[in-house]
Amino acid sequence: VPPSKPVAHVPSSATIGSRAVLRCTETDGSPPPTFRWYRDGALMPTDPKTSLTFRNSSYTLDPATGELTFEPLSGFDTGDYSCEASNNVGSPQRSDAIRMEA
Repeated sequence: VPPSKPVAHVPSSATIGSRAVLRCTETDGSPPPTFRWYRDGALMPTDPKTSLTFRNSSYTLDPATGELTFEPLSGFDTGDYSCEASNNVGSPQRSDAIRMEA
């Protein structure tokens, strides 16, 4: 079963220096989908250090659970976040973007 449109659970504001957890949920996909996150339309790599765009961020991203954890959060992390669910059936589905202000 292809994934349905996922829902991004993004705090509208979060404190710099604290821990912020963003979650992505999707209920219909079988096999269970894997998740990817985007900030301002740019795909977030699993390891931020591998990317010039995200190297100033400290986060961990779990593709299996869809959990994106910033620790600590920096002012650099403000942006519009959306997540994408995909499995090997149908086409990937992307959530609406939600703004988080650090």
